[in-house]
Amino acid sequence: MAEPEKTSLVPRGSLRTLLVAVLLGVVGIVLMNFYFRSRTKKVQWASVAVATRAIAGGDSIKHGWFVAKEVPKDVIGGKYVEGKDIVAVEGRIIGVDMDPGQPLYWNAIPLAAQGGYDKYLRPELGERAFALPMQGVLSSGTKSGDVIDILGTYSQGDRLTAFEVLPSVTVIDKIGNVLVLNVNQEEQLLLLAAQPCNLTMSIRSKMEPTAERKLKPVSITEVLPVARELGTARTARLRQETQGGIRRD
Repeated sequence: MAEPEKTSLVPRGSLRTLLVAVLLGVVGIVLMNFYFRSRTKKVQWASVAVATRAIAGGDSIKHGWFVAKEVPKDVIGGKYVEGKDIVAVEGRIIGVDMDPGQPLYWNAIPLAAQGGYDKYLRPELGERAFALPMQGVLSSGTKSGDVIDILGTYSQGDRLTAFEVLPSVTVIDKIGNVLVLNVNQEEQLLLLAAQPCNLTMSIRSKMEPTAERKLKPVSITEVLPVARELGTARTARLRQETQGGIRRD
């Protein structure tokens, strides 16, 4: 005799509906969690120069054409002009058409279009304005009128060689990470020849004597022992000065 079929507490069709409802509920909880996380995530803001009007390529930027606006860093990228640098771009020629509200990037201000550097140059000395991209902390803090020394390094086998490319060069302008330098024709050729090297810079004190001292190339194996000696002597001198200061007090 066949046993009677057992009846389920939840009908078969209703069980499938229940499982789908539970699954949708779990998905909803996950999505809600993502939503609240995105709302509570700390947003980093950047001050960006944005256009206040339509600007045609080839125009010289006038005061009031750009204003600083805070935008999330997640939506802005590249080398944009910061709000504090708006004054630095006024008077420059812009190379692209812009719409109101559009952010300004440094590559929209082509160096070749600027001109006007001849007022800094002495034609009788064959001086030229030479554009040189520089990286690092010092280049970001460099400004017009700074006097810099350009240094270089290159690898030769297992030897790293450092040398002075060009001392005492005057910066006449800065556009992004590009420095416009006051050089003569020979210095320009020297900088062009040295560009495959890893170029860096140091900023001179304006009180430093103007007498030129040419430095010969040195390898890292020659630098390290001297650096240790100089460091030891400097430490001893500072310790002596500190102790002397304590005794005087």
